[in-house]
Amino acid sequence: MDVQDILSFIAETRDYLDYWQTELHVGGHVDVRLSRQQDYLLSSQHLRNISHTVQIEDVQKLLNKVSHFGGGRTKRSTSNRSPDYSYSRFNNPAATHREMYRLAAQYPNLTRLVGVGSTHQGRPLLVMEIGLKKERNCPMVWVDGGLHAREWITVAATMLFIKKLLEGYGSDPYITTMLDSTKFAIQPLANPDGYAYSWNSERLWRKNRSPTSVAWCKGVDLNRNFDINFGGQGASDFSCSEIYNGPNAFSEHESKGIARYLSSVRHKLLGYFSLHSYGQMWLTPLSYTRKKVTDRSEHLDVAHHATRKIKEVTGQKYSYGPATALMYVTSGDSSDWVYSELNCSHTYGIELGDMGRYGFLLPASHIKPTSKVILSGVLAAVEVIAAGPDNLTTTRRQRKYKRRKWRN
Repeated sequence: MDVQDILSFIAETRDYLDYWQTELHVGGHVDVRLSRQQDYLLSSQHLRNISHTVQIEDVQKLLNKVSHFGGGRTKRSTSNRSPDYSYSRFNNPAATHREMYRLAAQYPNLTRLVGVGSTHQGRPLLVMEIGLKKERNCPMVWVDGGLHAREWITVAATMLFIKKLLEGYGSDPYITTMLDSTKFAIQPLANPDGYAYSWNSERLWRKNRSPTSVAWCKGVDLNRNFDINFGGQGASDFSCSEIYNGPNAFSEHESKGIARYLSSVRHKLLGYFSLHSYGQMWLTPLSYTRKKVTDRSEHLDVAHHATRKIKEVTGQKYSYGPATALMYVTSGDSSDWVYSELNCSHTYGIELGDMGRYGFLLPASHIKPTSKVILSGVLAAVEVIAAGPDNLTTTRRQRKYKRRKWRN
């Protein structure tokens, strides 16, 4: 079958099939979840000549096996001495926020908890700044997780990443040196409403929970809601689509909160890392166009060093390259907006594990090794970026910044 036919089929079915992974390159693969009623598609004219294997025979059965509901759900502690958060399992949004407050209180000289808004359902949008408070103007690195609700591993592993940074300061020379010269702004739970819904109602929910023009179709894909080629290829204006971009750019509290915060620190933003799952890929700019960016060689150098460090520390192999080469074209992407509007040269999307055996349904045993991926990869990348010539004063930094009037 012609590759263009495959691409056309995906484009035609994107609004009603649940695509988990789409690597649209030679040797790549597409993971799609089909209901029993949709099995006929495998023998349809479109897909008849495409080789395929069943990766997960029964998604519901796997859901039951790795269930985080009932007895596996985080419980509020009845003791004032022990927190209700566990780093060895997945935790609900309330427990995650309580743990962020606890860590901020435990490390007052190293942390600052910042609220960047609240969600449609009233949950706080929290960012933890980590670094020496006296160093107000040192370079800053952003890391976020949980932008897509069902990608639980990004939330849990980012929380463990925060813990490792805090515990490592003063005891780990590498982390200490890093935090002496660089601040981290980390948002482990960028989509708390969607995450709560995936926890309580629909485990594979992706979007946030904002109302739309269609009463029974809730939610906007937050990673299609940024003001960069908004509404273009790889996004949908259909409210029921998994990749619905929203009524307009920055229509959502979550994306607006991220953008407003990053705009305020744009002059010292050294790097931006957005964590997703799955596929084990380190994605470089850009996502909305296949056109090569002028600093592509720098991106590939950073990605090479980061993925090599990940392999050295964890044994896991991560591929790297432009997002459009490894995956597909998307519009309204957060990394693209930071790169293009805030003039931050180093913006990366990191697709964490696994390679599809569990997909979004990773067992909790993967949290610790995944946090090692983030710790080793991100710190290696920051080290390379910081060592680069004029990393905060490049030509891109001199471009005129378009000021916005942010509204709540």
